[in-house]
Amino acid sequence: MDLEFLRKVSLFSKLSTDELNLVAPCLHTCRFKEGEKIISDREESDKLFILHLGKVVVSKKMTMVDQEEELDKTLTVLSAENFMFFGEIGLLGFRKRTANVVAKTDCELYSLNQKDFMTLSEKYPGIGFKILLEISRQLSRILEKTNEDVLKLTTALIYALK
Repeated sequence: MDLEFLRKVSLFSKLSTDELNLVAPCLHTCRFKEGEKIISDREESDKLFILHLGKVVVSKKMTMVDQEEELDKTLTVLSAENFMFFGEIGLLGFRKRTANVVAKTDCELYSLNQKDFMTLSEKYPGIGFKILLEISRQLSRILEKTNEDVLKLTTALIYALK
């Protein structure tokens, strides 16, 4: 387990070396080939992923009003160089995924499942608190961006309807 890498991931940035050593055994390494699906929209899952090597594409299927087929809209591309994590909703409890995530390149990820996280948090509440605080911050950033996007779309729709 690459502890120096983990220290740079915001999810773990507030953890001490001793705390990181307690988290590391809970992380599972998984590899995906280019083009392989990591997360499917609307599937239930209990895992969070940390992108260690490679790039992934986060997308959402969108149905156009005048077309029957769904189009795959890229929302963002995440790179391991930016020490990214995703799938945090899954860690909070078997929730349906809200997007698709596909490996853009061959990838290596670390996964953390809810059971291991809950066991760790019960034994070491301080670690659980620090991780949950960063997940809350991440979800707040996502909500803030979503609110901005909805405002822009609503404004555009109003002008289009006039």
